[in-house]
Amino acid sequence: MNHLHRHGAIACLLLLAASAFAADPGSSPGQGAAPDAPSDSALLNPLAAWPLDRLSTTRERPLFAPTRRPPPPPPAPVVQQVKAPPAPPPTLVLLGIVTEADGARAMVRTQASEKVIRARVGDDIAGWTVAQIEPRRVILAHDDRSVSYTLFERSGAKTATREPEPAVQNLAQERMERRTGRR
Repeated sequence: MNHLHRHGAIACLLLLAASAFAADPGSSPGQGAAPDAPSDSALLNPLAAWPLDRLSTTRERPLFAPTRRPPPPPPAPVVQQVKAPPAPPPTLVLLGIVTEADGARAMVRTQASEKVIRARVGDDIAGWTVAQIEPRRVILAHDDRSVSYTLFERSGAKTATREPEPAVQNLAQERMERRTGRR
């Protein structure tokens, strides 16, 4: 009897295995899945068969967000503007100053042009504004900087915001001064 129970159990197992292979046509060798059969992921998750555009409510009202609203978009990056270096003072020669009843005029020549410019207070010279005209000096201003040009000055312009540059030595003039005894 013991022998009959063993053979019956084996027969049941073979019958169950055969029915499992018959139900899953993709598992037997040489056969493909039927074209209208649902995929394995659809059998495990019924939402996998739905297109994503039908599931838009889950994006619009997220389940685990406290407000049930999507998070706000990240803030735009802040771009800091780099300031351009300040404009250098113009290289010019003060030729003369004329004082008239209606105000003073300075005659200057810039290095960029050989033309003589007649400037009044408020005029623009190479991006710098004539701030003040004195009997022997012209002051140009740009933002918070100013440059002073003096008549008959050997070393050129002096900047109020920078240290004065050392005077350029003229070797020929030094020799003349030595010969004449002025030095």
